[in-house]
Amino acid sequence: MKYSELISFNPIEDVIQLTTADDANKAREYVKTYVMSDSMAQGLKAPVIDQLQMDEVVDNKGVLIVGNYGTGKSHLMSVISAIAKDADNLQYLQNKNFAKEMECIAGKFEVLRIEIGGVTMPLREILFGFIEDDFATRGIDFETPDFSNVRDNKKLIRDMMIAFSEKYPDKGYLIVVDEFLSYLTSRDERQIVLDLEFFRALGEMCSKSKLRVIFGVQEKIFDNPRFSFVSDTLKHVSDRFTQVIITKEATSYVVSERILKKTPEQKALIRKHLEKFSNLYTGMSSRLEEFVDLYPIHPSYIDVFNKIYLIENRHILKNISVTIKGIFNTDVPENAPGIISFDDYWPAIKSNGLLKSDVTISRVVNASTQLEDIINRAFPKAAYKPLAIKIIYALSVHRLTTSGLDVQFGLTAENLKDDLCLFLPMPEQDADFLLSLIKTTLKDIMTTVSGQFIIYNDANNQYFIDVDKIVDYDEKIKQKASIMADGELNRYFYQLVYSCLDWDAKQYVPGFEIYQRDLNWDSHNMYREGYLFLGLPGERSTAQPERDFYIHIMPPYGAGEPSVKNLPDEVYFFFKSSVEFKETLGLFAAASSLAQISEGKDKEAYQNKAGMIRKNLIKYLSENKNTCFDILYKGTKLQMIEVLKGKYNRDMDFKDTVDLAASICFDEYFCGKYPDYPIMKTKITRKNMAENVRQAFDYFAGRKTQIATLMLQSYGILDGDKIRPEGSKYASYFIDKIKSLPPQGVINFSDIFDMKNDYEYEDSRFHISYIFMPIIFLSLIYAGYATLTLKNGTVITAANLDQIPKISVLDLYEFKYISKPAQISMAELKKLFDVLDINPALLDNLNDREEGVKQLLQKAQALSNSSVLAARKLQEGFELWGEPLVNAQMLARMQKACNAVRDEFSNYSAKFNTPAKLHNFSLSIEQVDELAEQIKLINIINEYVTFKTECSNVVSYIANIEFLDLGAIFKQELEAGKATFRKIRDDIAEGISGEIAAQKVIVELDKLKEKYISRYFEEHKKKRLDIDDAKRRGKIQESVTLVNLRKLRTIEILSGAKLSAIEQDMSELKVCYELTPAELKSSHICPHCRFSLGDKDRNIQGQLDNLEIRIDDLVTEWTNTLLNTISDPIVASQKEYLSADQQKVIDDFISSGSLPKRVDDHFVKSINTLLQGFEPVVIDMDDILKKLDELGPCDVATFKSKLGGIVDAYIKGKDTSKLRIVVKRKDREV
Repeated sequence: MKYSELISFNPIEDVIQLTTADDANKAREYVKTYVMSDSMAQGLKAPVIDQLQMDEVVDNKGVLIVGNYGTGKSHLMSVISAIAKDADNLQYLQNKNFAKEMECIAGKFEVLRIEIGGVTMPLREILFGFIEDDFATRGIDFETPDFSNVRDNKKLIRDMMIAFSEKYPDKGYLIVVDEFLSYLTSRDERQIVLDLEFFRALGEMCSKSKLRVIFGVQEKIFDNPRFSFVSDTLKHVSDRFTQVIITKEATSYVVSERILKKTPEQKALIRKHLEKFSNLYTGMSSRLEEFVDLYPIHPSYIDVFNKIYLIENRHILKNISVTIKGIFNTDVPENAPGIISFDDYWPAIKSNGLLKSDVTISRVVNASTQLEDIINRAFPKAAYKPLAIKIIYALSVHRLTTSGLDVQFGLTAENLKDDLCLFLPMPEQDADFLLSLIKTTLKDIMTTVSGQFIIYNDANNQYFIDVDKIVDYDEKIKQKASIMADGELNRYFYQLVYSCLDWDAKQYVPGFEIYQRDLNWDSHNMYREGYLFLGLPGERSTAQPERDFYIHIMPPYGAGEPSVKNLPDEVYFFFKSSVEFKETLGLFAAASSLAQISEGKDKEAYQNKAGMIRKNLIKYLSENKNTCFDILYKGTKLQMIEVLKGKYNRDMDFKDTVDLAASICFDEYFCGKYPDYPIMKTKITRKNMAENVRQAFDYFAGRKTQIATLMLQSYGILDGDKIRPEGSKYASYFIDKIKSLPPQGVINFSDIFDMKNDYEYEDSRFHISYIFMPIIFLSLIYAGYATLTLKNGTVITAANLDQIPKISVLDLYEFKYISKPAQISMAELKKLFDVLDINPALLDNLNDREEGVKQLLQKAQALSNSSVLAARKLQEGFELWGEPLVNAQMLARMQKACNAVRDEFSNYSAKFNTPAKLHNFSLSIEQVDELAEQIKLINIINEYVTFKTECSNVVSYIANIEFLDLGAIFKQELEAGKATFRKIRDDIAEGISGEIAAQKVIVELDKLKEKYISRYFEEHKKKRLDIDDAKRRGKIQESVTLVNLRKLRTIEILSGAKLSAIEQDMSELKVCYELTPAELKSSHICPHCRFSLGDKDRNIQGQLDNLEIRIDDLVTEWTNTLLNTISDPIVASQKEYLSADQQKVIDDFISSGSLPKRVDDHFVKSINTLLQGFEPVVIDMDDILKKLDELGPCDVATFKSKLGGIVDAYIKGKDTSKLRIVVKRKDREV
């Protein structure tokens, strides 16, 4: 909805000048367009009309019309003077009450209109100069005397009016003067006293002659403080003038009735729109009609406008017109009031260069402009910035309404909310919440400008523009920034980088910007130790001991061309500073520097400024980190984004991005230095290392956490969730070492590890820290390859791994030696336990083996039973959609697997019912692996069974419709669905679960099912009558028309075939309105009527209409047949033999030409009786068509002759005068 749809816009684009009313056409137009309320019309009677009238002798006075620029003052004066001069103009007044009051002065004056603003001559000379020119134009002989000799102003005026009356004896002389206040304010004290004396004389002479005067002023004169120096003189003058003030209400009326007039419909729309927001603004509900009348102008716009006493030439009606014109064709916001208030006027004030000459205005404009500039560049909440600017504009306008710039009056937060109809998006409409947002915005404004420019008065809770408190901290910061040296900029740049790196490291070498730093080796998820340098290279030697890498962040300013060595363990970051960034950094450095040398509020202000700028700089670095750094590594310089090569994640912060880029650069170097280092499955840092290792150790005691699992996977120890060190190159290396040991041989700690530095060891083969190596050794113990002896003599074996959580990690880190375990062969059994998902650790401890055997027997029995059931499933309907679930080869493998598993596990309850009998276990590792594959096949059989159970319903449904004639496209889709079904089915053999496969099939086939249901449902609707049509058919069947036809059928000359056909067709229309799409989900045909898409039923669309037409046609046909028959003279002659009642029935039928509304037996009997003497000859249509067909080709004469012969055959031997030939079709024909 646009504003143009809510208002009938009639703009006032030109400011009316009084003297333009001298043109009669203009004057008439002014009268036509002037609007006023009845109350204003009433208010003009005593102070204006009663003073101008000349019919009654009263103490007439001069008239002062008071109204700000743009309030319609000049327009009113033009209207009064136009009617006073020409009574014809009276008819054009819109307000008829005012027109009636103006009748007493209409056409009774000659008028002189004068504008005197900006003139320096005395008032007497100005007015008599205009009068002399006016009299000369009128042909009145009057010469103004030398003013230096004039001692009596009233005599001068009286002489002037005598001269006027000689020419116009029946008329008065109306002098209308505009811009009078502008003239008075330009006069000094001595001059104004003389002017006011003459002014008083004009007022006095209104009661002593036919002179009348109206003066237009922008403000009240008599109690105006700017004329206090002539207050006594003004007091005398006031006795001779009346004042009429154009009030705010009058202006509002003009706005609502002239500029923004609305229809009742438009008002209703506005009212409905504003009611959504009326609870947000105090007084809106009670003044809703005022808001509606002025919409989209806020009533406060006019209130405040009229109080701006400092600004000349402020035309309120014109300004409102311009404002509305700007938004007229724009949309009214749905989620905001869309109301314009006095803040909208500030841009016009500050852009008017002529106003700058006024010191007061200039001071407010300067303070407001600085305030606006600071908010635009530094306001912290972008979403609230428009609100902040709106508040500043409102406070700036309001500052010009106070009596001086030293008073501490302004607007409260509540005033701003209500007088501007401020609005922000809110979770829900709540006035208190909106007020809190406005107060927060005001607080943010004051914080942004460090308490300058805008003041909060605790005494009255008002905010106001303070033109004196204008220390511009921003300007001082700019001045300081202009002299900051490059070295200082670099220092503050490194402060930002240090903050972005998100750490609290101290200088590693005192006096040098060198920091010890851990870097994630990204490709291996392991941290490496190195150094970070903030500054020029060349200080590497001061960082000891040597570590894996060196990162240099180079100074961005004034360093010249740096000297770099391009070593493979060094990377250099070069910041590409933009001009804007350097300027902003300079402001940050300057604010920080000024804060260090300032005190009190100034220090706090500079600190706040520095903090805000710092946030922007850090935000810049964070948002542009990919492009604002070039990276130099081994002589090649690339942009950071090029180094990252798609590995960048938008969620990464500055630190992570820098680390990742460095890690990518060093990756090849690290891989060369540590070629066999494991790739960790979870990121290892210095902080999480100890906890991750602890969890990994405890995994061997059965405490399987996600972190522990990832740690073991990192070293290749896990196969799925089973511990299998044989698959780890790290474990395999030590398995070979242990196997090569002589009897009683050991591998000491010192045989494995080298000293890396003063506090850490790493193994000599893989360079893995001694902290992580126990993970590998514990896996060897678990699998039975080794035992671990600690320094305290504790021996860790497979039997006591459950004690690991109780052993200190330090004891595990620095063990004594590794050795072979006692010779017990249990690898095959552990392998079997692993296959059967039994904890192999149950075999390690004699106390646990009972439980191990128990679980083994349970698993064996379960597998034996499962194999038997699976074999049965293979023999009993292992198919779906008419096809086997697997091919013949797979079926044979499955049957073989069922037999093998059954044979292996069926007698375990006897073979291994005690732990001792486990020594009888004879399967090799290879045989256990083969058994595992056979168990897997049985599981696959079960998955197929699950698959069939889960999706058989939808498959059966689709199978039922597979061979229906549903069109080529749908057939292709069915074939595609079946192909998808086959692929998903076959994927079960590759490992996909039956349940998942079934869900995929259901999803795929459900699409076909839904499409079929939609199609079937639409076809069903076409072939079956719904409830409304069924009722309609019933009405037709029971209609009087059809009952009449059935009655008439007994008349022998009428053929009943058509009626029978109609009844047959009607009976064949099937009714079914109960079917729902939901019912079709379980049955592919309608359960109520059993309709099939293959049925050849006709569409019911239009059938009932056709039947009704056929019925009406048959009524017409039979009616005509009967009328034509009984109108025959021979038939009509028989009517006299009928009873009187029967004759009347026949006569009524003939005269009306239509059947009775209800055909009864009496009517039918009357017709039949009339036709008794006539013999109908019924000719079968098929018979006559057959005879006509036998005629063959013939000329016209022959055809007529043969046709006559056919007819003669039918009537042979009958009295032709009493025959009536009736051609009938058989009942089966339509």
